[in-house]
Amino acid sequence: MRSRLPRTLAATAVALLVLAPAALGQGLGFRYRTQAGRLRVYETRIRTETTVRAGDKTVKTIKEIPLRREEFVADTKADPPSMRVVTQETPAGERLLAYEENGQNRLDSIPEANRLRPMPPLLAAQWRDLAGRPQDKPPAPTGIMQAIDQVQADMRLPPAKPLKPGESESRELDLGVVKATLTTKFVEQAAVGSVPAAILEVKAALTFTANPPPPIQIEKMEGRMAWATDGSGWLSVQSNLILIEKSAQAEQRIVRTLQEKFTEQTDVDAAELAKARTQLEQLEAAMTKARTDDLDAAIETLDTFLRDYPTGRWSTAVQYIHSNLSRRRLVTKEVPKPRLRLMLRDLQAARDQAGARGGPEEIAQIDQAIRQVITINAKAIFEDAIEPDPILRDLAAFGLAFLDDPQAGARLKAMIKDGSPQVQGTAAVSLAVRGDTVAADDLAALLKSSDERTRGAAALLIARSVKKGDPQAVALLPPLIENLKVSNAWSRLNTAATIAAIAPTGSAASARAVLAACKAEKEPRLKPAYLDALKRITGVEAADTGPFEEWLKKQPAEPPKPEEPKPPAQTEPAKTPAPKG
Repeated sequence: MRSRLPRTLAATAVALLVLAPAALGQGLGFRYRTQAGRLRVYETRIRTETTVRAGDKTVKTIKEIPLRREEFVADTKADPPSMRVVTQETPAGERLLAYEENGQNRLDSIPEANRLRPMPPLLAAQWRDLAGRPQDKPPAPTGIMQAIDQVQADMRLPPAKPLKPGESESRELDLGVVKATLTTKFVEQAAVGSVPAAILEVKAALTFTANPPPPIQIEKMEGRMAWATDGSGWLSVQSNLILIEKSAQAEQRIVRTLQEKFTEQTDVDAAELAKARTQLEQLEAAMTKARTDDLDAAIETLDTFLRDYPTGRWSTAVQYIHSNLSRRRLVTKEVPKPRLRLMLRDLQAARDQAGARGGPEEIAQIDQAIRQVITINAKAIFEDAIEPDPILRDLAAFGLAFLDDPQAGARLKAMIKDGSPQVQGTAAVSLAVRGDTVAADDLAALLKSSDERTRGAAALLIARSVKKGDPQAVALLPPLIENLKVSNAWSRLNTAATIAAIAPTGSAASARAVLAACKAEKEPRLKPAYLDALKRITGVEAADTGPFEEWLKKQPAEPPKPEEPKPPAQTEPAKTPAPKG
């Protein structure tokens, strides 16, 4: 992997390869002039504006991802001229900056905690040629959007041949599902700050190979970049993508802008470079073992790395890789019960956090991991479902939601009658997640629970088990309406949605109860749910309670509740008159 030439000779060879074309008057050669131990840091910002039109509704969101990208040259070699580059990206998370419905700002309806989606760090090491192209061919993309992302990444590569100002270079890119022609033009030479640079413009023309082609139109895919003429690399990059996707029901327009600027460059000393190479060899050894499914050995190698370098240059990203491999090991083989329980507890917490952030993609990934863990360890889960410890039964009830086995549903239906309200509530939620229906008597019993969370879970399960117009719906509405008064916000939210789902259309009694709950609600984030429930019950479109109050005024008054019969008044027995005489 390392050059057989002395370090100084290898660096000289690299430098000559960069400088020779310009000296021969063949234009500027776009090759990296670098050396082992060089670190370049970039600040990147990716902004995505998405507009979805469906019928008469338009939803627009703007999201932004700021991230720090580091490129560290761990080694170079002269034959063939190349460099081993370790790239680390550390995102600050994806933040929701704007949310509009039909031109109205609705960002305030989304809690601050739900506007940020955490993102993991990424770490990659590869040998590249002096134009920055990976020497190993990357795997072919499997989907259209993945291929478009790959094209946008390839737009960053500098021209393969020397160019003079005004000259262009075109190259073809075949990604299977997409073919692209990338044209790069050397526009001018200019200074970026105090650094002389070549200003390049690049455009991409895409052709979809599927028959019929996907309903996607690329309206724009272009970029403008500044390359340091001393061969040190990019100084700035800006690229723009405008994509339109149409279906029979909706149209989606995506505008994605990437802006990146070079911020700093340092050269580490020999001792630090040697340390970095040692770390890189450990990481590559771990990943080689992972690729052959020797996960225990891979995880053990990463354990050693994190123990030796707890705060090293790449430790945060390595910790994430370690977690992923640990999860992968757990979903491919049975594990001891103590470890299984800890893993399920972590997954349950991760799912709750993802739900609070409102990230459906993140939840789907976690659900897939849970499903794999439960399927492999089904026997242990069923055993825990009848353990004396209610904490273990509760965790088992959570896991059974993800087991594709009729026995799981049967066990959960037994667990909604458990002696622990916590277990009852979790079993009810799991049955709802599975889409299983439950008898009306059992639903009514859950609604009478002393535990507010269990009553909220019952409301969620009722929405899965009872339909509008079912005879059971009428009987379940009064206890549901009473459930709007609980202190648990999650239970109130579920209850309002369930009342809207099963109440007769135009039910004044249901509308009146939901309206009263809406006006009494102390948490602003729940207000939209009540308004949506009122809309579904009454058919009235409104953004506040006023129109619903007007609607109720036009409805017949509720008949007075019949008074309970009073016991007969107690009277003294009549006295028998005394006989005369």
